[in-house]
Amino acid sequence: MPRKDLVTYPKKVSYKKHTGMTAWLLHRISGVILGLYLLLHIFGKAGYADWFGALTGNAIARIIVLVAFVYHAFNGFRIVLIDFSNGAETEVFSKQFMVVVLLTIVVTIIGAIPLFS
Repeated sequence: MPRKDLVTYPKKVSYKKHTGMTAWLLHRISGVILGLYLLLHIFGKAGYADWFGALTGNAIARIIVLVAFVYHAFNGFRIVLIDFSNGAETEVFSKQFMVVVLLTIVVTIIGAIPLFS
């Protein structure tokens, strides 16, 4: 049995959630949704998944795909802006860019509402 004074245990590490982690997770989820949509779209047009045409006729499914596409596109643009500026090193603009992305998504979705009427 080792001596207690020689044994050092690491401090309990808590993983803090921040906007970068949330943006990363949502970017991955929206990418998976878009990948599945693309795959099912190809199979639906080829005639292998006839049920997919009925699913895409549903307004809620179209809204989910639209939100996933808009978020993935604008978050990708945010990543490009952060990577090609010094924002990644200073972390000054990360929260501001995320707010801009979310506001742009809201405005885009509001503008797309007539498409679903």
